[in-house]
Amino acid sequence: MNRIQRDTLLGCIFFGALMLLLWATVNLTDVSLQRVPPMIVSFPDAGGIRIGDPVLLLGKRIGKVNDVQFVATEPLNRMQLDLRLEQPVDLTDKYLIEIQDSGVLGGKQVYIDPGLGPVTKHDKLTGATRGNAFERVADPFSGKGPVGEELLGTLQEARSFFRNLNDPDTSIGSLVRRRELYDEVLGSVQSLRRVVQAVEAGDGILGRLAMDTTLRDDAMTFVANLRRVTDQLTGTEGTIGKLINDRELATRLDTAVQDLQAMVSDARAGKGALGRVLSDPQLADDLSSAVADLALALRRANDPEAGTIGALLADPQTGEDTKVAIANIRFVTTQLKDGKGTLGLLINDEEMGVRLRRIFTQVSRALEDAREAAPIATFVQVLIGAF
Repeated sequence: MNRIQRDTLLGCIFFGALMLLLWATVNLTDVSLQRVPPMIVSFPDAGGIRIGDPVLLLGKRIGKVNDVQFVATEPLNRMQLDLRLEQPVDLTDKYLIEIQDSGVLGGKQVYIDPGLGPVTKHDKLTGATRGNAFERVADPFSGKGPVGEELLGTLQEARSFFRNLNDPDTSIGSLVRRRELYDEVLGSVQSLRRVVQAVEAGDGILGRLAMDTTLRDDAMTFVANLRRVTDQLTGTEGTIGKLINDRELATRLDTAVQDLQAMVSDARAGKGALGRVLSDPQLADDLSSAVADLALALRRANDPEAGTIGALLADPQTGEDTKVAIANIRFVTTQLKDGKGTLGLLINDEEMGVRLRRIFTQVSRALEDAREAAPIATFVQVLIGAF
């Protein structure tokens, strides 16, 4: 190998080592982080973060904490972190920047979630600090977080409940602390026990309903009948059911009511007989006189000395005679119906009626013949021969 080749090889090795050192310097130091503007975030508490701790974007490391400063002029977020990032992060309105534990054994990191939605420009960024695992376990017992608030509210309600147990002004407190209320409750329980025992023994209405099968069946029958009635009311069977469900009948009833209203209006106006009775004084006087005469007639009808009707209604002897006369008439009609006596035979015996009709026919013919030519002796002889 000549000198030129050796020098060229040494120069390549030298410049290669120099480039490798330069690349390591750029990538292993903060030089690459200077190309992205720093992100300044304010926190209420640093939470033990230190310079050099990593910055993660949804789990990917994109930078580190460059500086941690205390800002006394801020009322709430007094800790300010300078985050150096390898790439710019576009944040939305729902962004999240939080100081978290990097592991169970310790260490801190800054976690960034840009959120979903349109990118928004922010003049000032704020973050939150999450406590360690032990602090988060203890947070619910100190009333922090949603679970802690629910637990605190439950404990407060329980405390209020037990406080009311000892308050004599409340129902449970009175039952616990006052003897008279306890005695009243005990008496009520004993009365209820007696009622239950009476029901089991079949005493009273409830007892009979519970123990008497006949009364139970009657009650069930009543309920079934009531159901049948309600079913009929919901249908068009029966007058009430038709009044409720029949539209045509309802229309007719409405028409009848309107007609009645018209009749009442006409009566008030003096139209018709009823209107004249209500408005005509002379007709009203005549009606009053007729009613008075009717009352007088009814009064005389109850007076045995005031005529035949009065005697029939009020005189015991006349009433007895009338009963006897009616009994005699009934006896005569019974005899006639049974065919007893001459009249009964004439009414009920068809053969005798035929014979009598024949006799009357023969007599009529004989009279006709006698009237035309025969002497009186012949007429008498024919009449005696007929009978």
